[in-house]
Amino acid sequence: MGENPTEFAIVPIPVDPILERHVDGSSLRQYQFQLISCNDYGADVLQNMANSKFYEDLYDLIEKNNKKEIWPDIEGIESIECLNNGAISDATTNTARYSIQMKIIYGK
Repeated sequence: MGENPTEFAIVPIPVDPILERHVDGSSLRQYQFQLISCNDYGADVLQNMANSKFYEDLYDLIEKNNKKEIWPDIEGIESIECLNNGAISDATTNTARYSIQMKIIYGK
């Protein structure tokens, strides 16, 4: 991901992928990642609020869709959830990086 707004990246978080092992050889697994964006940032309070609102809305949408079992097209998916509500991870005079951590649970 570069330094130009608005760019997004998905960055895996290293965790043990296996949550449960089953006697039939299958397993329940997790994939944790951060969704990171580079956004305009600075003295414009409305822009800064819009950046934060994007992550608030994303959190709410994922929570709502998870309850309705509306998930990404991933084989064996059982849930997707946000592990935090998103926040600024780094800021300069003109840009800020926001990130939200997420987790997908799936069977394999």
